[in-house]
Amino acid sequence: MIPRLGIFLHGSPAWPTEQWISSCEHVLLQLLPDLLAAPRGPQHVLSTLQHIEVSLVDDATIAGVHAEFLNDPTATDVITFPYGEIIVSYETAARYAAQHDIPEPEELLRYIVHGLTHLHGYTDTTPAEREALFAVQEHFMNRCLCSPDSVQFIATTSKANASE
Repeated sequence: MIPRLGIFLHGSPAWPTEQWISSCEHVLLQLLPDLLAAPRGPQHVLSTLQHIEVSLVDDATIAGVHAEFLNDPTATDVITFPYGEIIVSYETAARYAAQHDIPEPEELLRYIVHGLTHLHGYTDTTPAEREALFAVQEHFMNRCLCSPDSVQFIATTSKANASE
């Protein structure tokens, strides 16, 4: 079973836009069957979920969630809950993208794929686990970025963001 996926923007930033969110959902829905067919990590829940909710939030919001559930009051990039909720900081993605000369849409997509990889059972608490998770994550990011829909998605949303 392929879970339904919804991406929700909290707050009123100039970016990401609703157009980006809709395009991102399309790209991710194409990715999910391949991810579900890939080898599972030891804490796999992805195939059991009916719905995945991705919340795009600012740094203050994710820092509050991080403090409440993980006892760390700092902002972070992604927090994934095993019941299918992925919380992503669009501010952290934008900052990291600017520092590393990566298009913001690509980095934000990477954070969402990171959360999906967690739901597929991979963790990143030890260096070996992190290496395994990143290998799976980057494999699927490359597949996303090489698809015609994704290439257009990244190019279009990068240009729109650069002109603001």
